[in-house]
Amino acid sequence: MLLFLTSQNSPSSDAIMHILAERRIPAFRFNFDMFNSYEFYWNDEYFEIINPVKAHCKSNEISIMTYYHARMTIDQTIQNMELYQGESKWIISWLNHLHDCLVAWGHDSNKLRLFTTAGAAYSKTYQMAKAKKYFSVPGYYLHWGRNLPHHDVIAKTLTQRPFSSGATMYAKITDQGDLSPEWPWFTQEIADGDRDATVLYINGHIHSYQFATVRGELTDWRVTQGTDRNKWIPWEPGRDFERKIDAYMKELGLKYGRLDFIIGGREPQFLEVNPCGQFGWLDDKKLTLHNEVVDAILDQSSTIER
Repeated sequence: MLLFLTSQNSPSSDAIMHILAERRIPAFRFNFDMFNSYEFYWNDEYFEIINPVKAHCKSNEISIMTYYHARMTIDQTIQNMELYQGESKWIISWLNHLHDCLVAWGHDSNKLRLFTTAGAAYSKTYQMAKAKKYFSVPGYYLHWGRNLPHHDVIAKTLTQRPFSSGATMYAKITDQGDLSPEWPWFTQEIADGDRDATVLYINGHIHSYQFATVRGELTDWRVTQGTDRNKWIPWEPGRDFERKIDAYMKELGLKYGRLDFIIGGREPQFLEVNPCGQFGWLDDKKLTLHNEVVDAILDQSSTIER
C-alpha cells in the first residue's frame, strides 16, 4: 500500500490519487487538515490510520510513503475547529510534529519517495551557497539592527506566513536605506535579466518553462496566480545548463524540486529551489507532469536516502 500524506484542498494531490486509482495501485490518503475525521493509533510497534469510510492503513502494510503539502501553516483552518476551544494553533503545532514523526518513520524504513520539505536542511542560505558552484547567484543579505546605505534591492521574505492582516509579502524592489532597522529583512541584489523562469525536476527528468511576458514592473509572478496573466511557455536552456541542474540537485540529495531563475541577461540567475514546490499550473490537460510524478513515486530510485 502507498501512504500519501497531504491536505484536503490540493488539486495536485487529487490528480495524483486519481492517477493511482486509474492504475489500480492501492493508496491511502491522510489529509492532515481533516485529522479528526480519521482514527489514529501509534504505539512502539506499529501505527494504524482509519479514514472516514473505515478503510484501514497499517504500518506493516505500507510499501511506499510520500507526502505533498501536508504540513500546515499555524493559521490554517482545520475541520471542526470549534471543538478545540480556541487552541487551534496548539493543535496544528502538534499535528506538524506528528507529520515529522511519520516522515521520519518513512525515511528510516526506506519507504519515503520523491518529495522533501525545505526546513533547516534546505534553507535559503544553504541553497544559494551550494548553487554558486553551478549558477550565477545575486548577492543576498539577512539583516536588522543597522541602517544600510541607500541602494535599490529586492526585498523578500524567509517565511511564507502572512501578516496578521492576512496580507502576503511578495518580492518587491525597494531602497534598502528606507527599511526599518527594527525588523528582520531578507534582501537580494536585483538579478540581471527581464523574465522569470522555472525548472521542474522530477527524479532526474527536467522540464523548463519561462514566463510568457517580460517582467516590466512585475517583480513577483505569484501575484498573477489565478489570473489569465499567469502564462508559462517552454524554455530551452540547453543541455549544459540541464547537466548543472542535475548535478546541483544530486549534490543536495533532492529527487524533486522546482527551481526559480531570472533569465534574459548574460546567464540565468539562480533564486531558489523549493523541494516540495507546486507545479499543477504548469501541467497540460493530459496531466503529463502529474503522471510523471506518480511514475517517480512508484520508482524505487526516488527513495529518499537515509
